[in-house]
Amino acid sequence: MTSTAISAQGSTFSINDTGTDLAPVWTKVSNVKSFTGFDGSATELDATDLDSVAKEKLLGLIDEGSFSIDVNVNMADPGQLAMKASQKASTKKMYKLTLPDGTASTFHAFVKTFPISGGVDKILDTTVAMTITGPVTDIPNGGA
Repeated sequence: MTSTAISAQGSTFSINDTGTDLAPVWTKVSNVKSFTGFDGSATELDATDLDSVAKEKLLGLIDEGSFSIDVNVNMADPGQLAMKASQKASTKKMYKLTLPDGTASTFHAFVKTFPISGGVDKILDTTVAMTITGPVTDIPNGGA
């Protein structure tokens, strides 16, 4: 059977730095090497009462979790500069991850950390950690 796996190569990550939620203006964050996230979970609610014969549970609101990107640092890159500025100002921004198959996810997040690492015979790099607030919106291929 032929694999239907999708290569991550060609994925892009962008920040809406100057637009609005209804009319975003996406600025690409350059030099992204990898990403990980959308690792949240829903709260587990105990619905057990005296008539229960075993524990009963419901799910509460989902916490979408976190998102991080590994980046080769370029502090002249408009996307990286916008993320660093939002961290310093503690401002929530809208982000977009676009996959090579044309699907995308948008979300609002705060930049928690933007450390820089370097050394002998090494490229400056960072892992930018974000905390997601609100829902993650999945956009199908060809969607707005």
